[in-house]
Amino acid sequence: RGGLLVANRNVLRFLVSKTGDNTHDAVYLNVMKKLRESNLLRKKDIKEQSLLYMACDPETQMRFDYLVDWCPEGLKRHKYKGLSLIHAVINDCDIEDFPVFLKASLKHYPNDLGLLFQKDRTMFQKVGEGQTACERAFKKFGKDKTLTAIGELIPFDDPKFPILHHVAKHAPQYMKDFGSRYRSATYFRDCQGRTLHQSMLASGNKTFIDDPMFFLAGMSDDQVREVDPGSDLYPFMAAASGETCDLSAVYVLLKRNPSLAHRNKPKRRRKRKRK
Repeated sequence: RGGLLVANRNVLRFLVSKTGDNTHDAVYLNVMKKLRESNLLRKKDIKEQSLLYMACDPETQMRFDYLVDWCPEGLKRHKYKGLSLIHAVINDCDIEDFPVFLKASLKHYPNDLGLLFQKDRTMFQKVGEGQTACERAFKKFGKDKTLTAIGELIPFDDPKFPILHHVAKHAPQYMKDFGSRYRSATYFRDCQGRTLHQSMLASGNKTFIDDPMFFLAGMSDDQVREVDPGSDLYPFMAAASGETCDLSAVYVLLKRNPSLAHRNKPKRRRKRKRK
């Protein structure tokens, strides 16, 4: 392709990463569009040449957004030096680059909260293991700077996302840090219709030994009787399910409303297929 991919002089990487003033961004973006029209810039190049990683910078915002709109799945699936993109950006770049990636991923992956809690799981780790991007950012940039950057894209006073549900599931150790800032998110329901309490219980991170007041006083009587819309289980059933059964929590929840143990849920009627 006319030397676009020559080693050590990779023109495509230069085009997406060259910084300068705002006019440079528009000029280089125009060149990229012409190369794409001529089939000299191809979608596979975005992954093979790590173009999303190279373009993640405030001064190359237009080029980054152009590549993301062309290949949004790359935000989640592409890797750079063995790391998922959001982890690579946090690990190698400055705090100013982090919001560039987060803004784009919030647009394309709102239900995953912009991949903020994606884990850097390696091929040797089991599903669920690894460090979340949020945790990596906290360790790299500090909690205050990271939360300030997140707050610019997910406002503290009007979050519009059930951010605390994600924290409860993926990073419960930071619930106080997020909860003190996103107080209005306490009343949100997630994409499955779960309340925050239901999400915290379903995550499996709440046990009676570690947090007895969550079961004794943190849940109202109505919440004890409410079925989880995600799992179709009562709270005592959710505590009894999963890899580890929390018998103390089951006992407390049933003691608060023992009638649940004898309640038969109405069976769903199935429509008979006509022959």
